[in-house]
Amino acid sequence: MLSLPTISDLEDIIIHANSTSEIAGNTITFPYPYEEKHAHFWLKMTEEGFAKKDANIFAIREKENLKLIGAIGLHVDLANRKAEVGYWLGKSFWNKGYVSEALQRILQFGFEELHLNKIYASHFPHNPASGKVLQKNGFEFEGILKQEVLKNGQFLDLHRYAIFQEKYLNSEK
Repeated sequence: MLSLPTISDLEDIIIHANSTSEIAGNTITFPYPYEEKHAHFWLKMTEEGFAKKDANIFAIREKENLKLIGAIGLHVDLANRKAEVGYWLGKSFWNKGYVSEALQRILQFGFEELHLNKIYASHFPHNPASGKVLQKNGFEFEGILKQEVLKNGQFLDLHRYAIFQEKYLNSEK
């Protein structure tokens, strides 16, 4: 289930963000350890993103108790009708379909409500599971962005995937 993150999610954000250092290792700017100040900054950023309509970040929630277990968001470039999707999930919820389900809702939101033409995502080569999730949800590999990101003093490649509105709408029929 997707919904807006709120201050009441603060403890769950910190717990799940710290569930493994792999989350920080698989994302560009995610800190580890993840502290309360990081969660406050993130919550403020999500609120501002919705207000400016350039970032739509949602909590991924457990169905049973609605507790936050991760997040997914679209960083929007409305002038070009495209957005980048990014996500993270607490380790104990990996490989249970939560990201695929959230990704399906984000695609619906991006293509049907925001009328985007393209949604794209990137992952580090050391995180092929993320690429599998993207492919499972209709994304196609576009290429490798060589030395695209400076992380921990090292330039890293990114694998880029994308899906277009036409393909999404045709697959929904």
